Amino acid sequence: MAQDDAAVKTALIVMYVIGVACLAITFFLLDKVNGKWFTKFSVGLATIVLIMGMILLNVVNLN
Repeated sequence: MAQDDAAVKTALIVMYVIGVACLAITFFLLDKVNGKWFTKFSVGLATIVLIMGMILLNVVNLN
């Protein structure tokens, strides 16, 4: 059971890192293409990353 918990925590951390990387790339691309980085799409991505972060903190703090 402890192995399963560790695997889930690792998967969530990897997903969070990938989400943050995608957000950074999106901000960079929007700045280059549109000349502005703050759009509805980037706000949506930021919201998703924040929600993932809250889930990650809750899972880590459960033990």
